[in-house]
Amino acid sequence: MHRFAHILAAGLLLAGAGLAAGCGGNAAGLTTSSTAPADSKIPSNDDPMARPTFVAWTAARAKRCGFFFDAAKLRSAYLAYESRQGQGPANLANIEKVYDQTFKSTSDSAWAQDDYCSERKGADIKQELARHLAGDYAPNFPKPKVVADCGIFGCSAASEEPFDSKKFWQKNDADKISGRR
Repeated sequence: MHRFAHILAAGLLLAGAGLAAGCGGNAAGLTTSSTAPADSKIPSNDDPMARPTFVAWTAARAKRCGFFFDAAKLRSAYLAYESRQGQGPANLANIEKVYDQTFKSTSDSAWAQDDYCSERKGADIKQELARHLAGDYAPNFPKPKVVADCGIFGCSAASEEPFDSKKFWQKNDADKISGRR
């Protein structure tokens, strides 16, 4: 009997540890593309600082991949564009600071990777760089990818929609009626 209690206790501890590992510390949900700005969260394209971040990110990546363009001229043209948009001196200083920091961190990260410039990444960079050189500075950050949420009971696709028990039970009932269960 005493031995059974030890086995049961050990089993419960292992099950509890598995539940804790399955539920806690799981960073499921959103992940970012490998082409996201280095050392930062991907800003929303609607974020006020998305434009300088995206233009600098593109310029640094293009320079790393050997595209022939004048990075300083692109920076000047972009800052002149922001000035024409009616940005005040304080906002312009902040935009310039964000641009320079993003350019430096992206450059550092990109140059640290020997295989950074893949064919697909090069095509994406070329397209964005051409837009910027033509005066279109709209940010076009990639949307975060949804990944599976894996826990002790298996994996399920993560959803951006919050759980609605009413919808769940309606779908469950519909599945029973249609014979899918």
